[in-house]
Amino acid sequence: MDENLLRGHLDAIERYGYTILADAIAPDSVARMLERVRELERETLPQEESGSPVDGSSQLRTGGLLNLDPLFWDVPVHPGVLDIVQGVLGRDFLLTTFSAIDVMPGKNRQPLHPDDALIPLQRPHQPIVCTCMWAISDFSAANAATRLLPGSHRLESPPDYAEVCDQLLPAEMKAGSVLIFDGSLWHQAADNVTEDEWRLGLQVSYCAGWIRPFTNHFLSIPPELAATFPDRLLQLLGYNTFNGAIGTISTPGTHRYANSAFRNPATALGR
Repeated sequence: MDENLLRGHLDAIERYGYTILADAIAPDSVARMLERVRELERETLPQEESGSPVDGSSQLRTGGLLNLDPLFWDVPVHPGVLDIVQGVLGRDFLLTTFSAIDVMPGKNRQPLHPDDALIPLQRPHQPIVCTCMWAISDFSAANAATRLLPGSHRLESPPDYAEVCDQLLPAEMKAGSVLIFDGSLWHQAADNVTEDEWRLGLQVSYCAGWIRPFTNHFLSIPPELAATFPDRLLQLLGYNTFNGAIGTISTPGTHRYANSAFRNPATALGR
């Protein structure tokens, strides 16, 4: 990514907590992913839940996309997105979760929350989570575009919803765009108040390399499948080390040198 363009996105995240990368995905790729997610919904959703809200909300969430179709392998490694994420999190960051979220018309509003809420660090703190929402269909205020509280990543304590509800901004964007925000930013899913317009996004979240990811990729993805992934994707899944040391494989036995007992995790896949 052009250095000036990258700096602009990083400045926006530092100041407001988020940025939008427009036209990041080619229209034909968007169309293929939309069609495939809808197919997976029909194939994998239990018959008794087909077309029905889950967990009391109007959203359908499809996980395990890396297992289900190679079409999605390029999503977490998008070069322009990764340039921004690295600028936020620093080197050796990891993929923490990846799923499709399809919001049907109906109730879907969540409480305000940050995506790093489970990490026990005093706010405000350095960025440790970076969430990217890929718009696979247009996001509008009416069809449940994510609602953001600008600048709230710098707050020391949770905001009072009654006081800030008028300040929430819907992340409206065209299909093919990507919303990227600091995991400390307070936000919420919104209701889809349209009559028949579904809103599809891919949530791709990353974390600093020294934090345990939300998803245990080693147990979620069979090693024989992981061995076929591109190198950059493997690194994001944890088949890499942080700072050259954290995350290595220990080799049993006695060794003369301290570092001789450890191997890069990618060697477990024969790579």
